[in-house]
Amino acid sequence: MVNCGACGKFLAMNGAATCATCGVKFHRACLALPDKAKLNKDWECPNCKKATRRGDNSQTPVRGIYDSDDGGDMKSSAEDCASIAGSAAQSGAVDQLSLSEMKVLRNEILECVKGMREFRSEMELLRASFASVCVRMDGIEQRLQALEQRSPDLSDDRVALLEQTISGLKLELNDRDQEALLTDLEIGQMPEDKAENAFHSVCVLATRLGVPLEERDVVYAERVGARPDEAGGRPRRMVVRLARRSLRDELLRAARLRRTGLAAEAGPRIYINERLTRFNRQLFHRVREECRRLQWRYCWTRRGRIFARQGEGRQVFQLRSEMDIPRVFGSDA
Repeated sequence: MVNCGACGKFLAMNGAATCATCGVKFHRACLALPDKAKLNKDWECPNCKKATRRGDNSQTPVRGIYDSDDGGDMKSSAEDCASIAGSAAQSGAVDQLSLSEMKVLRNEILECVKGMREFRSEMELLRASFASVCVRMDGIEQRLQALEQRSPDLSDDRVALLEQTISGLKLELNDRDQEALLTDLEIGQMPEDKAENAFHSVCVLATRLGVPLEERDVVYAERVGARPDEAGGRPRRMVVRLARRSLRDELLRAARLRRTGLAAEAGPRIYINERLTRFNRQLFHRVREECRRLQWRYCWTRRGRIFARQGEGRQVFQLRSEMDIPRVFGSDA
């Protein structure tokens, strides 16, 4: 780090005045030099100029006038006056620079004090808000303790009510998901080929059932589940979404009326059913198991809803959740 030879402060290399004799660097402002003035290569600082021994220039007209000892004294006095004037100018420039720096420092200190005051006020507000929160928490804790002392079973009732609300919300979400599948079908045991066209296969199956169906009537058709090589050769079920609900209902009626027509030439029977949500599919599986165990004759789905009936002329039950299974089939279900 380079310091100025006059004021002793930090000095940047750009724009500095360097003495050719002693090599000391100075602020231009400290020497009262213009900022953009170009200095000679042999420029000397005031100290080096003062220490330079003067030569005898008696041939110059000015030197010839003062060639006596008095003239030499007058020259020395003029040089001393010039040196004193330069020192005074240098001191004035240093004082002016120090004053500007002090003003900047004072403004920064004032800004810092202002920021500290604002921070202190914010901390006081935060402390007051924390105190109010602590008071409210203490009040809530006391009220909870009082409620627990008055009715120990109150918390259990609240938990039961909350569980009942959650179950109702789950059933409502399941119903909404099922409504989104009202134009979908699931086709099981349809022979699978690697190069098959799912749209064409669905149209051919509908033609066998007597329902005219074109590829534009099928929104999408794709296989889902494990591949035959992973499922022991069993073909994957096909999920089909039709453009209209009426087409789906017509295909379902035709599939119920012509079950024998769904049998492949040399393979198992093809099944066409409504597409159910995962929750309804699991529930329908349990309901069918209970119907087999109790020898109920009828178990079916209609528009995503699950129904069961023990026999002809008996009551029809709708099951929406697993809680309905013991209600319909008994407590041992």
